[in-house]
Amino acid sequence: MLSSTFETLPDEILMIIIRYSGSIYRMFRTFSGLNQRINNILIDRRLHLLTDFLLMDIDDVSIDYYYKSKVFHDISQQLLSLKTTENDEQLRQYLQSFVTFHITYKYKQSIDLLESNIKHFQSIRTHLTNDVIYNLDNELQKTFMDLQTCSKPMNNMKRIEFLVLTKGAKFECSDSECSKFNFVQTVNHLLLENITNVRFVSQRYISCLVQMFKVLIISNPTLLYHQLNISHSDYLIYYFLFYSIYRLKYYNNQTSSNSINIQCYRGAVDLLLFTLQCLKYVSIDKFWKNQSFLDILQMISSIQLNIDHEIFVYTSQIEILKILLDENILNETMYWNVEFYKTFQQPLKNLIISNRLDIILFVFNYNEQIKNFFQKSWNSEIIVDIIMGNQKRKQLFHAILDNKSLAIWLATSTDLLFVLLQRKQYTFLKKLFHQSPLLIHRLDEDGNDPLLYACLKARGCRHRIVEYLIEMGCDLERRNLQDKNFSDALQLEGNKNLMEKLIEHEIIQIDHESKEIKVHLIK
Repeated sequence: MLSSTFETLPDEILMIIIRYSGSIYRMFRTFSGLNQRINNILIDRRLHLLTDFLLMDIDDVSIDYYYKSKVFHDISQQLLSLKTTENDEQLRQYLQSFVTFHITYKYKQSIDLLESNIKHFQSIRTHLTNDVIYNLDNELQKTFMDLQTCSKPMNNMKRIEFLVLTKGAKFECSDSECSKFNFVQTVNHLLLENITNVRFVSQRYISCLVQMFKVLIISNPTLLYHQLNISHSDYLIYYFLFYSIYRLKYYNNQTSSNSINIQCYRGAVDLLLFTLQCLKYVSIDKFWKNQSFLDILQMISSIQLNIDHEIFVYTSQIEILKILLDENILNETMYWNVEFYKTFQQPLKNLIISNRLDIILFVFNYNEQIKNFFQKSWNSEIIVDIIMGNQKRKQLFHAILDNKSLAIWLATSTDLLFVLLQRKQYTFLKKLFHQSPLLIHRLDEDGNDPLLYACLKARGCRHRIVEYLIEMGCDLERRNLQDKNFSDALQLEGNKNLMEKLIEHEIIQIDHESKEIKVHLIK
């Protein structure tokens, strides 16, 4: 009866009810699959759930393009096929696809905005007299200075946009930290300082603020040279944008937060995409230092946000890394040498500590160059030490070993097997052998297969591991470089307890006359 009454309500009332059902992810999770009418309402443009998920203002000029795009159409149809109690992972993937589309579009849109407006701005300015230029530039600076004290800052932002794009005003200022016009300080103060401030701020305001920053850069790309000194090092705007996007807080905040101002976060992403295009367009090669990519990986933190924000943040972070690699933005000044591989170990440790399986798999799988330095940076002993730190990291490592391509590489191309044997990590060993059964034939530098290694180089309680390795089919007669086999190893003084345990659990039996060791597991 309740379902029947619910379905008789007009679409407009149903939209209001759906709106009060929690996160957009939860709305789809709850209502998808009830019936075709509800499904159609969920993707109805009037409800604008999809563009709200992307934090777009309803007046955004790009909304028409989004709804008419093939990507939006295809994913909308996929959302219609979801059931209420199934395919949670698929729902997440579909929403991630929207974010991917959004990031890709904003990045491509940035170069169009940059090229057309810089040419337009330069054309206007070349026709201005010196007196007009002086007056316009002064008005622009005054309007900007009044921004932080005026009662209606959006009016000033719009005025700044008008002065630059319509009149040809240029934002001239010193790059000194002491200057009131330092661009890095301004972006930090007006945008990034608020990244963890959860007070409501409209998306329209943030869009207007970011557009103002873009316009100022168009008028004077050298604003991107402005620096801020932290701990005796100079940092450009990119550092602070990356820090906020990947660390999920303002650089000067000492404490982390489990919540972010998602509107400010989206604004930071938008501004970064624009400035990355500026980097390519104006060829400002001094922006990147040798360690830039490592700095970004080192910034990455764990994410504990509501599901909508989490999906947006996760996907944005991955897509920005893809852009950096695909567009060759970093590689021109990156030196892929031995020292770089060693230095990468610290960011890799950070990714494990931060429980970022998504970034680990991305680094391993995305392209051969990244995969290569990931592999050369791997140190099994260091990584296993970190993983043993707490239960969450152990769960992460289980997830790593569940990834077949990564697990097989770890099994065949690293010493992880022998490190796990030495640490007696039975559960991880079973998962590793499941992914790569031929590991039973792997030898260490002394010619020990896994069974001999467990007997000769591991210490403590090992009978379960030995039993498992015998079950897996390790060769009991194999001899190492010292001509010792399994039987010889068990009879060493240091393995007295191991032998007793194997006998107690009826894994082996000793013939009292011949002293021969017989294994019960072998038929």
